[in-house]
Amino acid sequence: MGIIKRQTIKTSIVTYIGVLLGAINTLWLYPAFLEAEEIGLITLLTNISLIIAPLAQMGVNGIILKYYPYVKDDEEKKGAFVYFIMLIPFLGYLFSMLLLFICRDLVIENFADNSPLIVDYLIWLVPLSFILAGRNVADTFSRAQFRITMPKFFKEVVFRILLFALVITYSMYQFELDYLVIGLVTVFGLNLILVLLYLRQLHFIKIVWSIKSLDKKLIKESLIYGSYIILSGFAGMIVTKIDSWMIASKLDLANTGIFTIALYIGLAIEMPKRSLNLISLPVIGKAMKEDRLDEVEELYSKSSLIQLIIGSLLLICVWINIDDLFLLIPNSEIYAEGKYVVLFIGLAVLFDMATGVNNEIILMSDFYKWNIVIMLFLIVVAIINNEILIPLYGISGAALATAISIFLFNVIKYIIVYFKLGIQPFSKKTLIALIIAIGIYLLSSYLPSLENPVLSIAYKSILIISTYLFIHYQLKTSVDLIKLTDQMFGILKRGKLKK
Repeated sequence: MGIIKRQTIKTSIVTYIGVLLGAINTLWLYPAFLEAEEIGLITLLTNISLIIAPLAQMGVNGIILKYYPYVKDDEEKKGAFVYFIMLIPFLGYLFSMLLLFICRDLVIENFADNSPLIVDYLIWLVPLSFILAGRNVADTFSRAQFRITMPKFFKEVVFRILLFALVITYSMYQFELDYLVIGLVTVFGLNLILVLLYLRQLHFIKIVWSIKSLDKKLIKESLIYGSYIILSGFAGMIVTKIDSWMIASKLDLANTGIFTIALYIGLAIEMPKRSLNLISLPVIGKAMKEDRLDEVEELYSKSSLIQLIIGSLLLICVWINIDDLFLLIPNSEIYAEGKYVVLFIGLAVLFDMATGVNNEIILMSDFYKWNIVIMLFLIVVAIINNEILIPLYGISGAALATAISIFLFNVIKYIIVYFKLGIQPFSKKTLIALIIAIGIYLLSSYLPSLENPVLSIAYKSILIISTYLFIHYQLKTSVDLIKLTDQMFGILKRGKLKK
């Protein structure tokens, strides 16, 4: 797990900086300088583009991660492979835009009554979908090279700084709404350009303008594999993004904006998962190729335990401080309506983290086709749940619908991996981690709040984190957590000695 640890630590640092900037943008900047409807507009445009992007990519992300190890040692084949993976999404983008044009009237009809503003800006889905699809492909190619830190830096840090500047200038100079939308597309475009320049600088992109050197069997297998990944990626985006779509359709863009703020807080819990899964996918693919199931099982188990421990801690800190957190948000009385969105999404994300890298194992295995069956089932479940729960409970209903989908998704994936490979991530230590988390939460719920929300959050979080980590350290629940804690204390000790 050496390369995973090194890359995860570097990427985690970038991720945490990005999360801090994202928190400033989402929890302070947007509510302070944008109307809830404007937040809903840019969120929905981005989410619809993210749903379109997997169709445009045509499964090339999965093809890169699964088949790049077969060509990476031959310069000519690698160059041909780069050309091959550029050609596929270009054709996919043309197809997805044709599909969008055909479905245009249906989309307009869906939003015309409750969110008419989105109709005026549908045209911007054309460049935004292209940019997001391109960025995803470039990021994946970088991941295949085990270079994830810089692309992550561009995505998490540079992007959010530019977004901050965009919103400030939009509000300060009172520009028309067109400026905000065009600026959003431009910021995404700059992000893509930076990743491409990075890959070029490292000489990772060397194109051979022909696919003749590629084995025909590899091309055939990769295209079949990619076709399944298209459906899987498209369905996955629908399952995770359908909530904002249906809130805008059934309620309005203002509720979409409120949901966006609450969703960000809930999803912040999955920070450790983002970094680990980015680098684990190519590692699992390599292990699967070399038939080293013991390595896959070890990664599966360790990822499950460490993510459960850290995810539980983050969820406890967030939920214990939830009322104080909303007090820190400008116009908090509006956005506090999303309180239970945070809880439902947080619990769903925690369960997803606790099941480890099951999705990555399925994608890199020979039974990856099962992912399509699962996703198609979940699309139906997500749409039905949103149809029922949004009218009953508003944005909290949308969050509950998403939580149900995530729970079912992971239960099914767990069953498939267990019966196909005979491996599962849970152990006695999983039960110990759950008992500790429940105990800490029950004790923390008795902590009184202070009048100052910042001081209240600070003292509660310090008490919870120190007690939680101390118990885990003493019980030696996770070897990885102990090593990480020792490294942190080592850094602190060295810092004191230098002083």
